[in-house]
Amino acid sequence: MRKIMAIMTSVFIVLVGCATAPRGTVVEVPGGSYQAIGVVDLAEMLKTKDFFLVNVHVPYAGEIPKTDAFISYQDTTARLGDYPHDKQAKIVVYCLTNHMSGIAARDLVLAGYKNVYLVDGGMTAWREAGFELLDRTASE
Repeated sequence: MRKIMAIMTSVFIVLVGCATAPRGTVVEVPGGSYQAIGVVDLAEMLKTKDFFLVNVHVPYAGEIPKTDAFISYQDTTARLGDYPHDKQAKIVVYCLTNHMSGIAARDLVLAGYKNVYLVDGGMTAWREAGFELLDRTASE
């Protein structure tokens, strides 16, 4: 029985660690941390945009207006040259939900970036909040 409880506890800890980070949550990773922000926060930030906004979702599923780059979450480390060279630059990453952007945010922090944000709920939350999603493929 003890062994089963230990296994269940370990599984619970792993699942909680993989859960999406709610808005305002600071996620610690080796060498630093990143912060989850809500879609309303992002909408406010876009009014006076002073950050690099990156869609890390693959395949393409739309985009939030004013997106600066499309860099697959899988290519974050390989494409660091496409990110700002200043490690203090504010970078906001998003995907469809949170999974891919969580990986990209972690990789950016591991690469030494100090001002990394993840859009909690990604494009799904953005659309559900009534904000516009752009679709580049619609004009092609």
